[in-house]
Parts: sequence; C-alpha cells; structure tokens
Amino acid sequence: MKRIDFRRVFMIVALASLVVVYAVLWVRMIASPAERTGADFIGFFTAARIFQQDGADHVYDPASQQAIEQKEVGFELVPGQVLLFNHMPYLLPILSLVVDANYVNSFVRWVILLLVFLFIDAVILARLLPAQTFRRRDILIAAAGMLLFFPTFTSILNGQDTVFLLLGMSLWTYGLLRNRDMMAGLGLSLVTIRPQLALILAIPLLFSKQRRWVWWWFLLGAFLLGILCLMVLGWDGTRNFVNFLLISAGGQWYGLHPEDMPTLSGFIRRTIPGADVQVIQFISWGTYLITIAGLCIHFGKSKEIGEQQIGLAVVVSLFVVPYLHYHDLACLLIPTFCLVRVLDETNFLETRNSALLPLALSIFLVMGFFHSSIRYLVVYIVMIGMICFLWFPERLLQVLHIQRKAS
Repeated sequence: MKRIDFRRVFMIVALASLVVVYAVLWVRMIASPAERTGADFIGFFTAARIFQQDGADHVYDPASQQAIEQKEVGFELVPGQVLLFNHMPYLLPILSLVVDANYVNSFVRWVILLLVFLFIDAVILARLLPAQTFRRRDILIAAAGMLLFFPTFTSILNGQDTVFLLLGMSLWTYGLLRNRDMMAGLGLSLVTIRPQLALILAIPLLFSKQRRWVWWWFLLGAFLLGILCLMVLGWDGTRNFVNFLLISAGGQWYGLHPEDMPTLSGFIRRTIPGADVQVIQFISWGTYLITIAGLCIHFGKSKEIGEQQIGLAVVVSLFVVPYLHYHDLACLLIPTFCLVRVLDETNFLETRNSALLPLALSIFLVMGFFHSSIRYLVVYIVMIGMICFLWFPERLLQVLHIQRKAS
C-alpha cells in the first residue's frame, strides 16, 4: 500500500483552504455596502478625493473628511464617527492614481496595487532563503505562505497600507542579512508609515558598532521623506497631520478600537475593561521606552545583527508599540522567515518542512481569529514561540532533539 505523504496533503489543503476563505470573505465584503464602506479603505478614498479636489493642505481636515465619508455611507456622521486618514502624506500621490469618484472601482484598483507590492515583498524575503539548501519548489512554497499570510490578507481586505510597511521591513531585513547598510537604512525609513515602530527598530542600531551606518541611512531616508511630506502638505497641512498623529498615539477615536489591538495596551484594556486611560498610556509608553533601552543593550552586545537580533526586535516591538492593529501583524513574516533560516541552519527540520512554516502559522492564526475568545491568545502563543526559538535556539533545539529521540 502506498504511503500517504502528509506533508503534501497539508500543503494542498492549506493552500486551497486559505484561497477559498479569502475569496469568500473578499466577495462578501465588496458586495455589501455596509461592509465595504465600513472598511479602512474609506479613509484612504476620502483622503485621495480631497487631495484631487481641494489640494493636499485640506486632506487632514476632519470636516472635509466627514463631508466625503457621509456621502459614501449615505447618512450623516457625527465628528467622532469619521474614520480618520492618519497615514503618511507620501501615499497621497499613489492613491490619487487609482481613486476616482466610484468607490467600489477605486477599492478594487487599490487592492490590485496592494497585491503587486505584496508580490514584491514576497520576492525580497524569498531571496533570503539560501539556494544551497532550499530547492526552487521549497522557496515557492515559502513565498506562497507569505502571499497568503492571514494578517496580510486582513490588511488587504480592509484596504490598509500594511504592504508598504512590510516592504520597508523586508528591505531592512534583506539589507541587514546581506550587509547592505544603505538598503537596510532606507528600507527602515519606509517603516515611518508606523513612526513608533520605526523608532523602536532604528534607535538600537545606533549602538551596534557593526551596523551603525544603517542608522545614518535611516535618518537620511526619514529626512527626505519628511521634506517630501512638507512639500506635499505645506505648513498648515503639516500641522493638521501632526495633530492626527497625536490622536492616533492616544488611541482615542472612532475606528481606532484600542481594545482590539494585539499590543500590551490592548491586552490591558481587554483584561481590565475599566482601567484608566492615562494609566494604560503611562504603562504602555513606559514599557515602550524600557524596551528600546533593552534592545539598545542587546544590539550593542551582539557581535552581529543576524536572524536572532532581527526576529527578536520585530516580535517584541509589535507587542510593546502602544498603537498597532491586527493587520500590522503582517510584520510577523519577518521573524517567520528568520525562523525558517534558523531551523534550516540547525538542521532541526528538513528544508522542505521548514518552508511550510508561513503556511502553518496562517492556518493557526485563521483558526484563532474566528473564535473571539482565543483570537489574541493565539497571537501571543505565536509571539512567545518565536521569542523562545530566537532567544536561545541551540538550547531549545537540543532539548527537543533529546525528547524526539526518547520518544
């Protein structure tokens, strides 16, 4: 009797299941007026329409955003119901290329553009897998797992800009692992799409003797992007933009849903529903600053910035950053690919099996997401597992090898 190849069965079932689930969710969302106008894309659509009609200096005016959004939803909105566009101004020229007066068609074109950039992200990360040990088929499977990574899909379903964040993270990772400081620094400057995340990853590099130039390239890239923002918005528009960032940092506005964040601040809000907002912010920002100090020490003591340092920094940062949503967990692809490389280097898993890790994590996260009681528990299990394997891989893998032999 022919032996069943469970690996092949899992790969086929996982790929087919994710594709079907994603297709069903997308069709249901885009066909429902309530769901598609409730998606985050309405903020991007609104910003693009203001940019096209009134100019960039009006984009961050809440009244202007309210006027367009309530036209799309079909009823009057109070100011607190307006889903603010609190994203970087350099996205506006890109948005204006795909947005017109038709909301649905604009949404579809925006998603197509996001998929193009997601493909670019996948190519960059897939190139990090060593061709000496990974066959072409294994690399394609790992890349497919990245393209179907569940948090990334949630970002695309909502029309979010997370793939641009992931692009910056991918270039940063590729540059660090390939000793290309300019690519790493300029890539990290793109992470300023989420400023708090960019800072916690950038500052520790200043304390790394080997990769300090990455910090200076990051500053140059961030400075140039800042000049671009100022040129696009003007002084008045820039002041409005800064006010929006302060609102986001506090997590207090319609559509921000701070209790749904997979971060420490979200954990506190879910665990202690009546906790004082100022106390939560104090704890969150205090932990954020302490973590930066810890990463500075870790990077400073490390002989090199490799998979361990990169993966740990990303996982820990995603948890302690005060403001971050579920779709931003797409950045977990960075430590995932670091783990794939570690598992390959330590020979703990066969190459063809380690390539399945992105797919396996997606299935795990999907199963957790549709059960609200364990949604964030699943995320934290993934994070803790990644930290354990990246912090002391040799010791942990040795223990697992002993247990495997004993069984």
